[in-house]
Amino acid sequence: MKTGESRRVVRVAYQGGPGSHSERAGLKLLQERFTGWPFASFADAAAALANAQADLLLLPIHNSTTGDITDALQAAQGFVSLGEIALPVEHYLLAVPGVRRRELRVAWAHPQVALQCRDWIERSGLELRIVDDGARRAPDFLAGRLRHVSVLGPIGIGQATGLYPLEGPIQDFADNRTTFRLLTRKAGDDSRGACSVTAGRNARATETNELADTARLVRQGT
Repeated sequence: MKTGESRRVVRVAYQGGPGSHSERAGLKLLQERFTGWPFASFADAAAALANAQADLLLLPIHNSTTGDITDALQAAQGFVSLGEIALPVEHYLLAVPGVRRRELRVAWAHPQVALQCRDWIERSGLELRIVDDGARRAPDFLAGRLRHVSVLGPIGIGQATGLYPLEGPIQDFADNRTTFRLLTRKAGDDSRGACSVTAGRNARATETNELADTARLVRQGT
């Protein structure tokens, strides 16, 4: 990052939780400026940006295995893209520390994770239960010490919550990649209001330029 460039921390809404791939993408794009605000759904995260509660929105829009992520693309409508980043995505079988593979009966997974690990799930013998996000659900059964339940997701979930990886990577394709898009509101679209329309627009334009510069610089380094 250039000397003198704004280092204002930005609040980024995203679907997921600590250790998720979206969080990793946000850190890649914005580095120390990134402050994540996780939500249960893409729509909820988008609403936070639309209501000016969040500064930016980060969404996974395409996966090399499953194709376009339609509900994320729908949530992105009406916003302006600041840039994109494609990251390799791996998934693991995660469980409470001390649990053995033979004790597991159920696997919790986000719909996208389930699709990216479809072949492995069919061979695993585990009952699949679709949840809003493994990263968000992990603390629930970690606190309950549920020995028969597992989570499918990035190894970062384990690092963030204390879950232990029993197997992985388990995604169907080794070169699995997801493209993430960083979004902001349109210039002048600020529901917080401003003392002056002109001042508000100028401030928003300056903020957008700063964020675009940051995203571009980070993308060039990845």
